[in-house]
Amino acid sequence: MSTTTDWPKGVIARYLTVGGGAVDLTHGNRTYPTPDGIGENRNHTTAACSACPAAEEFSHWRVVKRMTFDDKVRDPEAADRDAREWAQAHAEKCLAVPRPEMQDA
Repeated sequence: MSTTTDWPKGVIARYLTVGGGAVDLTHGNRTYPTPDGIGENRNHTTAACSACPAAEEFSHWRVVKRMTFDDKVRDPEAADRDAREWAQAHAEKCLAVPRPEMQDA
């Protein structure tokens, strides 16, 4: 994988792996089911390796402990930081070689 190739749309950071793959970070928004059937929207940062199945998702929401209750605050910077740390650690050890792109005959 070349460092000069265009990044896919939506990629906010890229880490090159030892084996020549890439760990891409993207922001996403997904609706998760809830018991009431309405669903909950969660923002997240995803780190996904192009050479192996490894991927992690880091929520933008953090639980803040209060004296009498817990509260959720949105902190995308913390999620990005956690995703970058995971991506860097994975890239340093992933030896998987990316599958070559198929050429039309």
